[in-house]
Amino acid sequence: MEGLKAMEWYGGQRQAMTGVILAGGQNRRMGGQSKALLMYKGATFLARQLDELGSLCAELLVVTQEPERYEAVVYAFSGKSPVRIIPDLQPGRGPLAGFQAAMRAASYEELWIAGCDMPWVDAKAAKALSELRTGAGADAAVAKIDGRVHPLHGVYLKSCLPEVERLLAENDLRLMGLLESVALQIADESFLERRGISTEFVRNINNPDDYERLTGKRP
Repeated sequence: MEGLKAMEWYGGQRQAMTGVILAGGQNRRMGGQSKALLMYKGATFLARQLDELGSLCAELLVVTQEPERYEAVVYAFSGKSPVRIIPDLQPGRGPLAGFQAAMRAASYEELWIAGCDMPWVDAKAAKALSELRTGAGADAAVAKIDGRVHPLHGVYLKSCLPEVERLLAENDLRLMGLLESVALQIADESFLERRGISTEFVRNINNPDDYERLTGKRP
């Protein structure tokens, strides 16, 4: 089976996990330019993320309403994990709708979910979050850095789907609303430091100024 064949890659232990990249936003703060297609060190954010998520996850999903924008990058991906581009089931309703689409489509019970504007996604961090979640029997695990909880670049079980859909039905689109309603484990700086994991993985690039600080040029 594909999932079983794929278990050799990340440090000899690629996981039965679905990696998810949320690329469904309207990119207003980037003037409509796709954050997923921004370049960093010779590759798009999306290509970098596919490589990193694919080093750990046996399957990859890109959630977007504009598959044609990302098909070239996905087709060029040379990793072993199969990649599917899927749409939001409720377009225009933010990341929580992306969670819904991913959880419905995922082949595996555990998902590593990241936003497309995060150029430093880290498989080592995701693996540590997965182990933290598993050890506690929790539904999800996320990082808390400098006092701020980061719902993206988190690991979640598909069993969170009923809560995701309840929140969508109630028009509560906050990811924090999901974290407040499931069994959650938090990884703080000391947890990450003990494992030699940089906290850069939670950083994102929100606007042209962020991108200019990253690369020295405007998008």
